[in-house]
Formats: sequence, C-alpha cells, structure tokens
Amino acid sequence: MMKPTFRKAVILLTGILFLLAGCASLEKARSLHNQGKNSEALEMAAKYLDDGDPEVRLEAVELVGQIGGENAGRYLMPLLDEDDEEYIESKNEAIRTLGRLKYAKASRKLVAMSITTEGDTFDAVAEAIDGIGSPAIDLLVKKYYKATKPSEKNAYKRAMLAVGPQVATAIAKSMKGKSYFENRANFDLLIEFKNPLVAQWLLDEIENEEVADLVVEALVKLGNKAILPVTNRLRSLQGRDGFVDLKERLIKALGDLKAKKAVPLLEKMTEDGSERVSNAAEFSLKKIRGF
Repeated sequence: MMKPTFRKAVILLTGILFLLAGCASLEKARSLHNQGKNSEALEMAAKYLDDGDPEVRLEAVELVGQIGGENAGRYLMPLLDEDDEEYIESKNEAIRTLGRLKYAKASRKLVAMSITTEGDTFDAVAEAIDGIGSPAIDLLVKKYYKATKPSEKNAYKRAMLAVGPQVATAIAKSMKGKSYFENRANFDLLIEFKNPLVAQWLLDEIENEEVADLVVEALVKLGNKAILPVTNRLRSLQGRDGFVDLKERLIKALGDLKAKKAVPLLEKMTEDGSERVSNAAEFSLKKIRGF
C-alpha cells in the first residue's frame, strides 16, 4: 500500500509535469506565432483556455490575445461564463482582451454583464465596452433608455459612467429632435462624466437655439473641466463681427464658472463691437472678481 507521504509526492510531481507540459505547448504556440503561423498557433493556444491550472489558463488567454483576429475573440467568449473563483483572473483578462480586439460580437454579452458583475470583473467589462466602442456603447445606452425598473436603470447608468466619456456620443444620438425639457435628463447625465470631451460635445450644440440655455447650464455644472474648452471657443471669436448670441453664452458660462484664467480674454471682449457682448463681458468680470 502506498504511504501517504509518497502519495502526496506523486500527486505533486504529476501536477508539476502537467504544468510543464502546458507551458511547453504554449511556448511552441508562441514560436509558431513568431513565425507568422497564426492559425496553427491560435489553435494550439486555444486548447489551454480551459486548462485546470489557473496560471496556464491565464497565459493561454494572453497568448490568444497577442495572436488576435476574429477567431481569437470566438475562442475567448466561453470564458465569460466561468463562475469558478479560481479562474477569475483569466476570465477578467479574457474580457479585457475582447475589448482590445474590438470584438463586436461580444457586445451583447458584455452589456448584460455590466449590470450583474462587481469588483474587478465589473471594471474589466467597462474597459472592454469602451474598447469595442460604438457597437457595445450604443447597445449599453439603448438598454439604459429601455429599462423600466429604477434599479435596472441605475445599474445601466453606473455602467455608462464606468465606461467613460465615449458614452456621450451615443447619448447625443438620442437627443436629436427632442425639446429642451425632454433633453434635460440627458444633459444631467452627460455632466456626470466630468470630462473635457463632454464639454467639447456640449459646445458643438451651443448654437442650437432649442438647447443653448441648457448647454450653458451643463457647462457650468461641469466645473473646471469646461473652462479651457469654453475659453478656446470664445478666443476663436475674438475680433470677429457677429456671433453675438454665441459670444454672450460663452461669456456668461465663464462668469458663472468664476474662470480667473479667462480674465485677460474677457477684458478684451469688453471692447467687442457689440454692446451686448461688451456688457456681458463686464458683468462676467465682476462675477469673477467679486466687485
């Protein structure tokens, strides 16, 4: 009868041999990839995506991502259903890799996961959706607007904020043709991103009479992130005739933002050919200076 200590040694040795075998095969797959034989390399590496050793599985995920291509995404998809905590690292890496590969076919699955996951997996899902871009982001925003339960809507909102400012473009698409009041919730959502990219998008809409006042309000709520984009837009109009309404809105925003860095520009705008603009600049300067 085999002694317990000997049995443990056999089990340990067997595990090491399996690990070495897996590593050796992955090295062979990596060698094939370096030789440009990607189909063969991918097929070989994919065999280890469900390996029992977490380290081998993780290495396989990384190699599949390096090889890339449409089939790489297809091979990685099953890992998203993994629920064993032992393999969570390889699952999260697979999710991030799908984003880097811009594997659009993963969009539906990732969006569904965005409201059911937490921690590192949630972060990985948000990163992947951002990486895939429009196909995944548009779907996420669509799900947000279609959600009827407050808890579900809040979950999608949390996911959108985690994905980041790219979501603003998708939200913008939903704003077309809607009134000031219909768009108020959309603007409130946009400003939560607190990103200069959002400020730039808002500025693209500031000449739209239907939402202009709301744009100014949203820019002010963005705070310091809006100051540079607004200042640059106003500077581009300095010395140019016309654009009275636009200049007024930009000047008002800078005053409400208490933008001290914009003072030199506002001083120049007091000399604008339009009395409305020069008066607006004077008023904003008083707001900023406090007198």
